[in-house]
Amino acid sequence: MSIESPFNTAGATRAHGKRPVVLRFAELFPHQVRRYQLHNDRKQRDMDQVDPARTHLNRKLIGAEDWFETLPADIRLASLENVNQEVEGLQRANRIGEAQKRLLEGPRDPWRKSKGGPLREFVITAHRDWFETPSESNMLFDVADQEAREQQFEAMALAWLKSRFGDQVIHARADRDETTFHIHGIIAPWTEKTSKRSGRQRLLQPSSHPLLKDYEKAQDDIGAFFADLGLVRGKRRAEERREAKAAKETDPSVDVPEPRAHVPAHIWRADEEVRLRRRALRLRKYATVIKATRARAAQRQKEAEAQKAKARAAEHEARLRKRDADEVLQIAEHVAEGHLVPSPEGRMKVSRDLPEGSGVRRRLERLLAQPTVSGRQLMRHLGRAYRAFGRVATGRAEEEVSARLSAIEQGATAVAALRAKMLAVLPDSLRKSFMTDTLTEVREADRAIKALKKSTESGGKNNER
Repeated sequence: MSIESPFNTAGATRAHGKRPVVLRFAELFPHQVRRYQLHNDRKQRDMDQVDPARTHLNRKLIGAEDWFETLPADIRLASLENVNQEVEGLQRANRIGEAQKRLLEGPRDPWRKSKGGPLREFVITAHRDWFETPSESNMLFDVADQEAREQQFEAMALAWLKSRFGDQVIHARADRDETTFHIHGIIAPWTEKTSKRSGRQRLLQPSSHPLLKDYEKAQDDIGAFFADLGLVRGKRRAEERREAKAAKETDPSVDVPEPRAHVPAHIWRADEEVRLRRRALRLRKYATVIKATRARAAQRQKEAEAQKAKARAAEHEARLRKRDADEVLQIAEHVAEGHLVPSPEGRMKVSRDLPEGSGVRRRLERLLAQPTVSGRQLMRHLGRAYRAFGRVATGRAEEEVSARLSAIEQGATAVAALRAKMLAVLPDSLRKSFMTDTLTEVREADRAIKALKKSTESGGKNNER
């Protein structure tokens, strides 16, 4: 049986290649349906794999609102009808004793005794990548694309369920709040059998349906049905095992794969929940490690920034010190060359000997206008030193002048005494001429003494400056 896809799925085929469609069946007793319903209502204790923010997106696809109450009522009704039919059949066959015995036994479960139960819980899904990969490699995938892909899968799954099982699907829903989108439901394989002895018997009999009787056939069928979506049948494990068994008869070295144990849906869900909890725990652990690593990286970056700031401050300080040192050397060189001289206020000024507008004068004027701290301190110390030197030089000059004047006065006294002696012994004819010459010399000597005093006094003032 096959049904053509009601929508264009060429893009999906190109995008996903060999992703398998997943079909799982699990045997279920009617009393176990309650567990299924609790999971359906998200009332089980361990629901870590469920995202509550998306639970409202889940949707019932098949089944009446009261299906959970209707199922046990249908089973009870079938049990009563079956026992009535069996009693009537025995009576028609004149087996009155057996009929009375069967009537006393009462209703029986309308299914054959088995280890797994007559109902089938099913899950239909595909790999998560199929729902989350864009059709074209150069396209971005968004929520709208994922919803469209889920709608395609949902439509195809519904078509397969209705065409293969019809009313036997008593409940099905689309779950969108778990890790991967899937269709989850229950099949009640009702069938009728008629015989003269038992009459018409209504039974839950999975073997009456070819796809429930043969799991491999169901996998083949759904794989072919979903081919239009680019999905394929899953691995043929049973077939591989049969082939390996046949090969082992002629070659004992062939390994036969272990049969894949069938896992009931509730156990599979429990295992999946454990797996997801462990995965969540690992992710939280990784998140903690990442958070701690990021914190350490942030701290190291902060420390590195602090080190950079210290380095920049040290570099700036070094530049300032170098500038101060260069300026101090420059001031010392210009002082040594006589370009900078002390002012009367005890500061330094540009020498008058430097021509106006010269480059050296402009540089020195800029330096004096905005000196560095070290330069300002050096020029202050130089000015004070010049003033101290000037005071010492003035004292020495005054002492020297005083000594010279004293020597001159002593010489003048000696000259005057010598002149008086000479005038006393000279004849009158020569005394007048000698006195005239001597007076001229005395006047010149006085002028020389006055000039010497003046130059000495002006030298002392210059030293003070």
